[in-house]
Amino acid sequence: MNGSIIIPESFTLNGKRITVIIDDEYCSQNEMLGEADFTENIITLCNKYAGKKIGKPEKEKIFYHELTHMILDSIKRHKLKYNEDFVEEFAQRWYEFEKSKI
Repeated sequence: MNGSIIIPESFTLNGKRITVIIDDEYCSQNEMLGEADFTENIITLCNKYAGKKIGKPEKEKIFYHELTHMILDSIKRHKLKYNEDFVEEFAQRWYEFEKSKI
């Protein structure tokens, strides 16, 4: 493993197809770097925000953050899925694990 992470176009969680899209305009309008939409089963990420390009490592971290929201929703941990501190800490540890595998 060379530390590279591939962000998928789609995947399945608990039998539901989750789609990953890039939508800079949506992110800009909603002032966010990413979003997990539990109703539409979409993770939205950005390539640019506030006129600045988002680098690959940062986009990977944002993906893991939004994926954590989706997983918590799929296992019906609704209080945790809205706990941004927990989601961020969990996603950071998961990202660290993924990047450090040999």
